Amino acid sequence: MRRTLFAIVATLAAWVGAQGVDFGAHRQPIPPTGNADLRWLDAALYDSGFLFNEEVRGAFYDHCMRLVAPKLHFSEVTWAWLEKHPAVFNAAFALEYPPNPNVVHNFVKLAKLVGPVYAEKYEQLLIAYAVAYRGEKLLDSSLTADRYGIMNTRNLTFDPKRKEALEQEVRTRQGWSVNHDVAVPPEASLAHDSQGRLFQDEAQRLARLRALHGKFDLGGDAAATKLVNWLKKNPKTQVSELVTMDAGRLRAKTGVDLGAGREPKSLPWDKIAHVAGRYPPRTPGTVAENLCLRILRYEEKGAERSKLFPLSQAPWPLLLLLTQEDPVDESTFWWNYYKGKGSVPGYATYSFDYTKPEIRYRDAMWHPDATPRILSDGGVCGRLSTMAEFAQRSIGTPAAGMGQPGHRAFMTYEFANGRFRAVMHHSVDTIEVSTVGWTLPPLYGPVTDKQTKLTGFAPMTAANSDNALRNNVRWHIGLCEAMNIGLANWEDSRMAMHVLDLYTANADPSLNASTEQREALLRSAMVTCIANTDVIFRLAQARKGQAGRILDLMAGFANMFVSVADGATGAKALARNTDFGGTQAGADLTALLRNQFSDTLSPRNQKKVTNEWALFVRNAVFMGAFTNIPDEADPKYAGSRIEWVRDKNAYAKAVADELKYQKRLGNSPFLAEVQRLNDKYDKVRLAAGQDRARNVKEERQRRQAEENAW
Repeated sequence: MRRTLFAIVATLAAWVGAQGVDFGAHRQPIPPTGNADLRWLDAALYDSGFLFNEEVRGAFYDHCMRLVAPKLHFSEVTWAWLEKHPAVFNAAFALEYPPNPNVVHNFVKLAKLVGPVYAEKYEQLLIAYAVAYRGEKLLDSSLTADRYGIMNTRNLTFDPKRKEALEQEVRTRQGWSVNHDVAVPPEASLAHDSQGRLFQDEAQRLARLRALHGKFDLGGDAAATKLVNWLKKNPKTQVSELVTMDAGRLRAKTGVDLGAGREPKSLPWDKIAHVAGRYPPRTPGTVAENLCLRILRYEEKGAERSKLFPLSQAPWPLLLLLTQEDPVDESTFWWNYYKGKGSVPGYATYSFDYTKPEIRYRDAMWHPDATPRILSDGGVCGRLSTMAEFAQRSIGTPAAGMGQPGHRAFMTYEFANGRFRAVMHHSVDTIEVSTVGWTLPPLYGPVTDKQTKLTGFAPMTAANSDNALRNNVRWHIGLCEAMNIGLANWEDSRMAMHVLDLYTANADPSLNASTEQREALLRSAMVTCIANTDVIFRLAQARKGQAGRILDLMAGFANMFVSVADGATGAKALARNTDFGGTQAGADLTALLRNQFSDTLSPRNQKKVTNEWALFVRNAVFMGAFTNIPDEADPKYAGSRIEWVRDKNAYAKAVADELKYQKRLGNSPFLAEVQRLNDKYDKVRLAAGQDRARNVKEERQRRQAEENAW
């Protein structure tokens, strides 16, 4: 009877699996976390089979809300307004765990600064600023915005006169009106909180004034002061004329004696030029200035209908590249340039002439390093790409500097044909060595232990990964692909990773999720957003040591992006041929990928970029999983040499098959890397063959000796 019942249960289980109840570790006991606040999350995970679904998301969201709410001191009116804007909480809870309440604080302060109309329209931009500066509290002292020269209103509306006045005020403050005669206010005169501490935004204001004052401070240099006075009396003489003189000629020209042994090149010429009024210093704008002016520019008539980046529709992870504290007078110059010519320049004169004194120290409205001066003075790769990057950012295009060996270029996010994409500019090398700083939390990716040389997957840091890998442009390509799937999908997949951390980071192993539960949660997260590389590499780490499961994961990327021309066909192959086959998750994944990667509406170069990113992810999974040859001394092989030999052979076959695959691709950038790994395994195969031959020979000799003894 018992045997019959077991057969019935097994039949039902197989039938349920075939009907597509996903791939959850269904109804398995959930380990207690020891945190009573997580009991609802425990229950939701139990009911889902450790899959990330709406119930699990809701339980995690409520848990995070209980963490941040006590640290946010808002009025009931503000809380009521926040309830209608859950996007900021989604961002904060997806970004990192535990969630940083400063994200919400900053969002509210910036929303009050720009007013409810623009806070609604540019919600994602405000979230980007709130996230970028989450290490501090923006506008923390509740002072009115006009303390920063912005606008004294909670309903910021576009007014050409107001915008023009603001831009002029910024130019004045950053340029000529601030000089060494303007005293920095004493700290006691600034706003303090109830405990006598200087408000954070007031401290920042004081630090900016001190830094600006320092650019005019001659430090008691008597010779420099005399030269400033002489230049003021002789406005037709250029600073560049004095820079090139020796001490004797300078004394004959100006009457200024530098003293024994001192040469003109040791003088603070930039400060002399600032104080003498020959060109102003270059100073960064504030967060509030940059945000408000960016919005006001886009509100000008026709701005949104032009070819500008969709600032009010783009997701906040892509807008992070627009949150720098750029000099606002320079960004105003480029915005006006764009309005006049319909574009901004990508290049200027390629020349080293900008280093010549007669060019650097000439009288001008801009500092020699200011981007408008690059347009007129020229430069080489660093200056030219900096100018182009800054100009793009000034008109609302997310842009960042890009490093290549011996060269500086830049990258932008662009929107075309309904899709976001990362585009490399001024590039002179391959994507493998192209790096752009990462503004989100550290990536989970392929790493190498510098002592043991063992590879794996973990949060990538300067200590465990190469900069060219950790900051590679491909991560930005993947981020754009994730945003094409949907911001909500990407945020949910990140929340799933935080949930996983809660059930894997306990010191007591008995409190952690089982291998099957981890697998179920990661796979459901990957289905939610296939382009979240953090999830893919976490799944690879969970499968490390299981050659067949790693190959399943790799086969998905091969079918989806590389082996076939059409993304939808590849999606079907993924669902059919891998461990997603026959499940509802496979069907969901097929639909998701058909919508995401079909190339019917995408430009050809976008298809190539997508393939490049997917091929990189596939190769990283391969190298992280198969670089380490199974070691017989590994405790998991204790007493079972057969298992070690089986794993070693499986690894060797996987490497040999991958080499064939890379050769079929024809121009894969990873062919040489895989070839080196295959050569490494060839040595292992050769050594194993020699060992077998030696063992056979020794066995024959032993038997022959025994026979002779008889």
